Amino acid sequence: MISLSQVTFWFAIVNVILLLYLAVVHVRMAHSIKSSFTIGLLLFVFVFLIHNVLVAYFYLKMMNLYSPGTEIPVLVITLIETFAFSIFSWITRQ
Repeated sequence: MISLSQVTFWFAIVNVILLLYLAVVHVRMAHSIKSSFTIGLLLFVFVFLIHNVLVAYFYLKMMNLYSPGTEIPVLVITLIETFAFSIFSWITRQ
């Protein structure tokens, strides 16, 4: 049976993939546009990329240490991030 912590881990991996896509797109834009706004978006993406890589690592290594009462709130937060990064990716692609 799959646990909520494992679901959260996989959504964190989805977040990393979305953020890698955004990083590639914004690096290309930063090279061509050279705008401070684009560089700011790139920094925003890199901060969240580092955050989600660490989150996925901690879920993987410390999944058994999480209290059962924290699984649902952490999953909801991760799902909200996934939704937000999906919207950001969709808008960036346009």
